[in-house]
Amino acid sequence: MAYKLIIAHDSPSIQKAIHMAFPASKFDLIIFEEGTDIMKALSQIKPDAVLLNLSLFQKDGYKIGRFLKGREEFKQTSLFLLKGAFEPLDAEKMAGLEYDKIIEEPFDSEKLAEMVQDTIEGKKDPQTLPEEPLPKETHVAPQAVELEPKKFDPGTSSPESRPKAGTHAPAASNELDAGKEEKLRSIVRQEILEVERELEKRLKTQVFVEIKEWVEQELDRIRKLLGHTE
Repeated sequence: MAYKLIIAHDSPSIQKAIHMAFPASKFDLIIFEEGTDIMKALSQIKPDAVLLNLSLFQKDGYKIGRFLKGREEFKQTSLFLLKGAFEPLDAEKMAGLEYDKIIEEPFDSEKLAEMVQDTIEGKKDPQTLPEEPLPKETHVAPQAVELEPKKFDPGTSSPESRPKAGTHAPAASNELDAGKEEKLRSIVRQEILEVERELEKRLKTQVFVEIKEWVEQELDRIRKLLGHTE
């Protein structure tokens, strides 16, 4: 079942970036551009998480966040606050406000989706796991074991110097295995970073094209208006 996710933001670019990052198979996105509409719809939607822009029109994100966390039915709802890079936080309004994370724009949409999903699933997991019953003790009758006499190998200093069955591998071997594992992890992390950079680059390019088209449309509209006035 898909998680219900409320997106409260008036920027079409931010809305589209979030749409691209959150797969429809896992998230049901509900978009709002005004704070008043969200407060009316919260009880009907019952979201698993809310991404809330602090500078919303009419009722800002501070008021909505306080309203959300002030009701018992939304205590487990994850709350993420979105703010612009140069937008200052209002310390007075933030006082006592419960939230999971403050996200600064522009953000990495892929990492945001992963963080939101992890936070939702973390709150839905049981706080404690049921204790497993202890296994019953079983008594096994002792059996006679025939031991072979130790044989001395001239190539060794003494029979005791040879490794015995069941002993741990040498420490040097463990260190070598740990080094290989760390190297593999480093390679995987590097590949993940390269994929994230490529996705972010494509997203920025797309947003830039859309903004450029919008600016050109606005310029054409202004030219037409100026032509009519002349």
